[in-house]
Amino acid sequence: MMRYGLSGFILMLLATLAAAEDPGADKPQYVHVQPAFVLNYGEGAGNHMKYIRTDVALRVTGTLAAERVNYHVPYIRNQLVFLLSQQTDEVVDDPKGREALRKQALDAVREIMTELEGKPYVDDLYFQNFVAQN
Repeated sequence: MMRYGLSGFILMLLATLAAAEDPGADKPQYVHVQPAFVLNYGEGAGNHMKYIRTDVALRVTGTLAAERVNYHVPYIRNQLVFLLSQQTDEVVDDPKGREALRKQALDAVREIMTELEGKPYVDDLYFQNFVAQN
């Protein structure tokens, strides 16, 4: 039987306590980008305005990822507003177009987090609803 001594015991105890303090360290969590996005999109013809309304949720793994993503939500939100406002009727009216937009939004958010934090932190992005009026 190997002896760890007092310092080894203390290190093992600290590691156990650290794991117990953060039970969500490796569990999926959702960061909701609030409030809902309501914005104009595309190039309007005359006085005709087109709107998108959607709620966005970001899936992350662990409390650290959730904290880091929550910290940067204002910047993430700003970039998503720019992305969503550039869309066309063809994208927002087509299920395949919306799925491609979702993937593009996920890539943009992951790029933002990698730039700011050195890690992407975001596992997936979901439009909880998506309504377009054109």
